[in-house]
Amino acid sequence: MQEAGSSRGWAELAGELRRLEGEGLGAPGRATALEVLGLVDLERHHQAMIAWLLDPSESHQLGDRLLILMLKRIGHRELAAQALAAAEVLQEVEQPPGTRADIVIRTEQCTLVIELKVHASEGARQTDRLADGYAHEVAPVFVFLTLHGALPLSDRFRPMSLNQFADDLAACLDSAPRAAGTHGAAARAAARDYLMTLQRMNRMTALDDDAARLWLAHGSTIREAEAASRRILERLTVALPDRVEQLVAELKLGADVVVRQETYEYKSEKHSAKQPYPEYAVVLARKSWLATDGELRAGVGFGYRLRKAGQPESAIDAFKPELRPFIGVFAPDPAVYAALSQVSGKTWANCWLSLSYAEINPPPGGRNLVDGLVDGILDQLSASWEEHGDRIDAVLRD
Repeated sequence: MQEAGSSRGWAELAGELRRLEGEGLGAPGRATALEVLGLVDLERHHQAMIAWLLDPSESHQLGDRLLILMLKRIGHRELAAQALAAAEVLQEVEQPPGTRADIVIRTEQCTLVIELKVHASEGARQTDRLADGYAHEVAPVFVFLTLHGALPLSDRFRPMSLNQFADDLAACLDSAPRAAGTHGAAARAAARDYLMTLQRMNRMTALDDDAARLWLAHGSTIREAEAASRRILERLTVALPDRVEQLVAELKLGADVVVRQETYEYKSEKHSAKQPYPEYAVVLARKSWLATDGELRAGVGFGYRLRKAGQPESAIDAFKPELRPFIGVFAPDPAVYAALSQVSGKTWANCWLSLSYAEINPPPGGRNLVDGLVDGILDQLSASWEEHGDRIDAVLRD
């Protein structure tokens, strides 16, 4: 099915978005040096990085590649063929007094003046005053470099976006020979880190238009599809206990293996003040893992959040982390939980260990969706049983 106005299909769009997320462009949290230092929104730090990258003599060993691409992008191809290796790169240049150019690059063939704006807007007659101040320079070229390619007030300046600058930097990094020496390698890594900063600032992707078009054209349908998926997942939770019973018989796990359904309260280990809420688990266990009163001490299970206390109605959502179902070792007995914790570093909610999100992947073809999803959960549950069953057995025998 093709999205209206786009040549990309939904499957291709989703795959490409997953790839971009995997590359860190859409992922939350701090990842680059400027992000970690809290400097992403400060213009002067971008100015220093950009001036460094445009300086052909610097340790990144990109030479004049990026400078040539910038000149080409703003329409000065005749200058791009000239030798720019001896360029002088300056920052915060006052000329005349009262005006300050962010970056000035002087060569024998031209003078490039860059006014950089990350979040700020242009000051009163700022670009006009800069253009007047550098009019006497050799072949002055003026660039208004902003986050989204805003138009300058002076028509002597050419607009350019940080997105475009990032594209040119990426092209340079891809085409340049490997940097020589450890110093060069470190500088090249810094250049790549800054490229990632720019890409994450803009969430740069050629799919932005496609993704936005898809949502604007089909948003209401997607909402309906989301609601339908919740109904399907609700049916999955209803069908699962009986299918787990069948699994026990099919795999011939033994007469001592039982299937239990458990309702319990989630209690956060990290945030003690957080309100507990009910969850539900379908658990595989051996009879020897039960207490003398029949209470479950440990097992391997599939768990999910409930909507209301005491009611086995799931609130599963395949994409919200707090509502995604999970598979792992379920140990409601505190003593068993403590013993298993010593051999499993990953604990969760005072009763789960070795936890991982369940994979909710639709089956191929026209197969019944609920049956296919249940089979996928059973495969994961079987793998978890194989991985952790002996460990539980060993702990409960001691």
